[in-house]
Amino acid sequence: MTTASHASLFMARFDEMRTPGEPGVANLPGMLFRQMGADTRAAATEPGSQQAYRFLVLALHADEAAANWSLDNRSAVAPFFEDAVEVWGAVLKPFRHLGECNYLNAGAPGPLFATSESMVDPTEPIAIVTTVGWIVGENLDMNRVQQFSTGVLGVRASMTGIEGLHSQQSFFFPGVLKHDPVTVSLWRNFAAARTFAYGPGVHRDQMLRLREKNLADRTSFTRFHIQRAEGTWHGRNPLER
Repeated sequence: MTTASHASLFMARFDEMRTPGEPGVANLPGMLFRQMGADTRAAATEPGSQQAYRFLVLALHADEAAANWSLDNRSAVAPFFEDAVEVWGAVLKPFRHLGECNYLNAGAPGPLFATSESMVDPTEPIAIVTTVGWIVGENLDMNRVQQFSTGVLGVRASMTGIEGLHSQQSFFFPGVLKHDPVTVSLWRNFAAARTFAYGPGVHRDQMLRLREKNLADRTSFTRFHIQRAEGTWHGRNPLER
């Protein structure tokens, strides 16, 4: 099964609500997946509308060179972001990945990355990307989706003021559940992210609820080194410790 070696992402913020423009050039070098998503939860809009203030372009790459090319050529990858108030972009290398996602094979979801690293500097800034998916069809139980979404809102609210967290956001791609929805959180240090993930509180409770009530058909999470970055997010450099 094909897996990616690196990811790249751009997040953009606008002062006025809008819907995405054109996605940019197709068949970019070494790109295995690319989609633009909207943070409709933060905009209080319906996921299908794609109306939001904040947007994401997430791409998966065959190698590091392709990820670097993506960061260096934002106008080709994400032309819609050219008039944004703020844009932050990064090249990401996974060091921990578990679960399944449908980005690389819609018909047979599987791992996105193969990782083997275990030792990480606890003071290092990191990015965490999580995904969730359901088997879409006439038997899809929307109550499961809604229960999961309620839990996500609770987790997002509980993250306010957490030490070491720079920002958290979630995005739906066009087609709502065609591509698994994604969350992105930026952390000033790995130790803070680990404490949040495994410490007591809403996040741990919701992870238990997800498993016990079988609220999703697949999930994944990936922790990333931030190899390169440019721009600001919420007015500051997310890598500042």
